Amino acid sequence: VMHRFMRVLGLQGKSFLPLSLGFGCNVPAVMGARIVEESGGRLLTILLVPLVPCSARLAVLAFLTPIFFGPAALPVAVGLVALNLAVFAVTGVVLSRTVFRGRRTPFIMELPLYHVPRVRTIAWFVWDKTLTFLRNAGTTIVLLSVLVWAAAYFPRGGLDGSYLAQFGRALAPMGAAMGLDWRMLVALLTGFIAKENAVATLGILYTSGSAGAPLAGTLAAQVSPAAALAFLTATMLFIPCVATVAAMRQETGSWRWTLFGVTLVLGIAVGVATVVYQLARLGALAMN
Repeated sequence: VMHRFMRVLGLQGKSFLPLSLGFGCNVPAVMGARIVEESGGRLLTILLVPLVPCSARLAVLAFLTPIFFGPAALPVAVGLVALNLAVFAVTGVVLSRTVFRGRRTPFIMELPLYHVPRVRTIAWFVWDKTLTFLRNAGTTIVLLSVLVWAAAYFPRGGLDGSYLAQFGRALAPMGAAMGLDWRMLVALLTGFIAKENAVATLGILYTSGSAGAPLAGTLAAQVSPAAALAFLTATMLFIPCVATVAAMRQETGSWRWTLFGVTLVLGIAVGVATVVYQLARLGALAMN
C-alpha cells in the first residue's frame, strides 16, 4: 500500500513499517530494516531511521516547549515534528539520487505460507535474537556509555567541571551560530546516552549555584525564544543515542556506514538549527 509513496524516497514499501517503529524507539526500527531484502534499500532505511523522532525526543519536546513558549507550545511542537519529517523526506530523496543512485530494484513481495504459531518456536527465536543483540550491540553500548559517563564525571567529580563541559566550552564558537551556549551544547552531547538526559543536564548546569531556583523559570529567563527554537530543532535531529548507534553497527556490519550515518545526522542537525535560529532572530528583530 505504501510502496508508491516510499518509492519517492528511493525505498520500497517494506521500509514503511521499520521506519514507523522509529516513532517508538529507533533501535527496533534499525533492526526491523532486515525485512528489506535488497541491500541498498536496507542500508538507506537504516541511515534514515535516526531522523524519525523517537518517543524520548518527543518527551523532551513535550517538557521544554511549555517552558519556552507557554501558550504557543502546541503549535511550536507540531511545527518542529513537521520540520523533522520534512528533513527526513528531503534527506531520503537526496541520498537515493546520489549515494544510492542506480541501486533500486523492482518491488516483489511474495505471500508467505501461514501456519499456526508454535510458542516454543517463537520463544526460541526471541531468545536467540536477544542473545545475539546483547552479545554484539551490548558490548558497544556499555563501552560508549562508560566513556561518556567518565567524560561527564572526571576530573572533578561533577558535570560542571568535567571534560565534557570543557569540550562544550570549546565548541561555544560553533554553538554561537545556533544561538546556543556551552551548557546547551553539553545537554545535546549527554543525550547521546539517552535523549532524556538533556533535560537533567539542563537542570544541573542552569540551576547550579542557584539553590532552590526552578529550572522552568531559569530557562525561560536566560534562553531567548530563538535559541530555544534552535535547541529543540537540534534535539529532534541530533545524533542518535548509543543504543541506536550500536544497532546500526550490528545491522550494517560496518563502522564506515555507521559513522557516515552519525556524521550525516550531525551535519543536518547543526545546519538546520543554525538556519532556524538565524531566521527566528531576524524575525524577532523585524517585529521589534
